[in-house]
Amino acid sequence: MMYVLATTNAGEVLKVPMFVEHYMEYHGNLSEFVMEHYDNHKKDADWDADQKLPFINPPIVLTVHAQLPELTFKIQKPKEFKIPQKNSIYQEKDFSNLYLSNIFQPPRLS
Repeated sequence: MMYVLATTNAGEVLKVPMFVEHYMEYHGNLSEFVMEHYDNHKKDADWDADQKLPFINPPIVLTVHAQLPELTFKIQKPKEFKIPQKNSIYQEKDFSNLYLSNIFQPPRLS
């Protein structure tokens, strides 16, 4: 548990009471409070208290910058090509299978 709290942002949850206390002292609504303190916050009279709010300073160890490559897809029209017809000597004809009935006959008794 100590390792998780020390190396991840899970420890920031423990700072939620400080968030509530600081909001109670703030004169305005919640959205204004969040915008003022979490959107490019500038130094003011209570800067030290602002730095104790949760998720203001995440652990540097786990800050990762990842950029996905840009993917582009192009669908091209397939190229048409003709397969040359080969002249073949063999020509297929309709063959009858009637000759097979003469070969296969039941056994004869002698």
